[in-house]
Amino acid sequence: MEDSLEAKINYHFKNTDLLQRALLHRSRANEERQKQKVCKDQDALRTLGDAVLKTILCDLLMRSGYETKGEIIIMKSTIESRPFLAELGRGFGLQNEILVGEGARVQKHNEEPNVIAETLEAIIGAMYLDGGYESAKKAVSVWYEPYREEMLKE
Repeated sequence: MEDSLEAKINYHFKNTDLLQRALLHRSRANEERQKQKVCKDQDALRTLGDAVLKTILCDLLMRSGYETKGEIIIMKSTIESRPFLAELGRGFGLQNEILVGEGARVQKHNEEPNVIAETLEAIIGAMYLDGGYESAKKAVSVWYEPYREEMLKE
């Protein structure tokens, strides 16, 4: 169980359907829809997760001593960037969990930084819907713990 994605992201879903939806890339959902199956992909969760992540990061940065809009924006832009999120996602082995369509799998879309970053945002959105802001913040804060020194205001 320790190797499960939930263990790696430090969050246990009450509603595992939310996690499955967060992992479901549009390419796979489109294939399922062609088979006459109703299938919701990660797109809406990505949008929500992006907003929740921005809120969490602003909260963490303000608590770390950043007090002006400019300071927060500069630091936040680094730690919420696609490359940074992709790095976090790879650390969780997310590229192996993303459900992509057959063609996308052959082209290794699940290994692309943007796809990994967007899936991580979708997971944050799913955590928010599953357990609320404080639960999502607690999990995400752990992800950023190794970078805490860089985030602290001198």
